[in-house]
Amino acid sequence: MSEKRSIRRTVLDNHLTLVTEEIPTVRSASLGVWIKIGSRFEAPPQAGISHFIEHMLFQGTERRSSRDIAVAIDSMGGQLDAFTTKESACYYANVLDVHLPDVLDLLSDIVLYPRFSAEELERERGVILEELASVEDSPEEILYEGFVSSLWAGHPLGTPILGYRKTIESFQRQDLASYFERAYDPANLVISAAGRLDHNAVADQVEELFGALSNNTEPVPVSAPEAHQHFHILGREELEQVHVGIGAPALAATDDERYVAALLNDLLGGSVSSRLFQSIREEHGLAYAVYSSVVTYSDAGYLWIYLATRPDAAQMAIELVLEELGVLCEIPVPSEELARMKEHLKGSFMLGLESTAGRMSSLAQQEIYFGTRFDMDRILAGIDEVDAEHVQHLARRLLADEALCIDVIAHRPVASTLRQHYAEGISLPGGGRLTPSEKGPTLDLSG
Repeated sequence: MSEKRSIRRTVLDNHLTLVTEEIPTVRSASLGVWIKIGSRFEAPPQAGISHFIEHMLFQGTERRSSRDIAVAIDSMGGQLDAFTTKESACYYANVLDVHLPDVLDLLSDIVLYPRFSAEELERERGVILEELASVEDSPEEILYEGFVSSLWAGHPLGTPILGYRKTIESFQRQDLASYFERAYDPANLVISAAGRLDHNAVADQVEELFGALSNNTEPVPVSAPEAHQHFHILGREELEQVHVGIGAPALAATDDERYVAALLNDLLGGSVSSRLFQSIREEHGLAYAVYSSVVTYSDAGYLWIYLATRPDAAQMAIELVLEELGVLCEIPVPSEELARMKEHLKGSFMLGLESTAGRMSSLAQQEIYFGTRFDMDRILAGIDEVDAEHVQHLARRLLADEALCIDVIAHRPVASTLRQHYAEGISLPGGGRLTPSEKGPTLDLSG
């Protein structure tokens, strides 16, 4: 079923891009200001500075205090938030349509004229250090960060978005101001909006607020990361469960086989009827949580599987995961199962676009990564075109023995037992073996 969407795009003379979708059937609007520079663009001494700036931009501008910002969004009955990724940062709001001009003015003030108060800087430094401590207290998060830092060791994509304790403690006001000046250039900005709106009115206001800005910096060159295979078993104190991560390098966001990768992930561990969920949890009762995910960037990506299980079940759980990977590589997916997963994937995509926030985000992501937009019919057709041979071919490519990585975190005595058990290596689906290294994941959040 075809759906015509009212999507329009305007590029200012300073290269700032505005993309909107008019949805006249709603009474709300979502607006996002996206910065096309995230943590992968940081030099090693700057690790975490993009995320630090995200925090600071809510702590006051030349016209508004942090309280003024909070009062302004509450007065609109709206929601205001932000996030930083490895390739971008986003400041966004959801409001009633009548408040769209007001929230655009508010967001422009936040992203263009931060005060970077020395007092607020120290307060936010403490907040971010506590945020870092919460990661260190979470075995799942430390396992995930350890996997990424080991997979892409020595590359900015392997650096945690939060940075390290040492770098966070080192930042001064001028460090933030200088990085902000470079990153928040008009050419690095994408503004996206979806909901009950008029594109021309939004474009006129964007021109008024952002049009006079000039670009002062050159694009930052980036290079694709090199993947490093590893098998780490890390011991920690006072853990009841064994936490397991199994992953491999995957595709970039723009890869032609991205729909195949999405279906491969759904089949593996992306839903409650997925193979890992049914095998590990439902059939064997070895885990409460087990899932897989695919993460993509402009030039790289990875597949990651996570589960947590009791110590006496860890070996069995790991081997069951590897067994399922081998089945995906060797046996074509039955047509009924593939059809079910296609419907699940299409449903997830469509439901994600039910909200104005979902559509606003989709517009920005497509602009940033593709420089164009895909209508729903094209995306749904791309999913439908995937067949069992596509999935098997990609599984063999991504899940080859030489690509698989394993990370384990367990109570120290359990970790020692696992190291002894796998001293001669673990059997991989393709017949190879992977031996654990003597040290654990390379992640050290102290810096």
